[in-house]
Amino acid sequence: MSTKKKAILISSLALVVLLGGWTWLYPYSPFSLHKSYSFTPDPVVVDGYAADLGEFKRTYEKDLDALHADEGYDYITGQTQYILPLFEQEWLLTKEPVSMSMVDLGNLLFEVKTVRKTLLDLLGREDFPQEKRMDLVTTLEGVLALEEAIVDMKTGKAESRKTLNIQYRNLHGSFLNNYMRYEIFYERAQME
Repeated sequence: MSTKKKAILISSLALVVLLGGWTWLYPYSPFSLHKSYSFTPDPVVVDGYAADLGEFKRTYEKDLDALHADEGYDYITGQTQYILPLFEQEWLLTKEPVSMSMVDLGNLLFEVKTVRKTLLDLLGREDFPQEKRMDLVTTLEGVLALEEAIVDMKTGKAESRKTLNIQYRNLHGSFLNNYMRYEIFYERAQME
């Protein structure tokens, strides 16, 4: 093999190794070949969350059945069917690694924005006592923080794996906290 061919081969091999290393270290960078990151949630946290969510869903389904049996309409129970899917997403409930791409983050952002609009509609339509209104406002603030965190992850393209791991863990925890906020609001609202 001539020296020119060896130099081209070595340069090509170095470029492939460099791009592969860059893709691994910075999964969402512009030079990354496959823009996704595999996130593994804490299994203990997931178990507790899944149990709590399951209990809430059973209570909610009873409320929904009672709503359909009555002639009246409870707007909070009716709107919860549009909010609950945000907290039932597979990546929140699985203990297995979940691959999250930029498209997944975009879809997640869309769902969070949709729930934000639903919560704003709920806030504008219902006349709540001060304590319940504050619970709803706290939930809404948490959803706005989720939206901001997702936007930060989408725009921070050159984040390292370590930073992405921290961001995904924080995002996962924020979703769980927002679920708990909404659960508190819902339960207090149903006590009327």
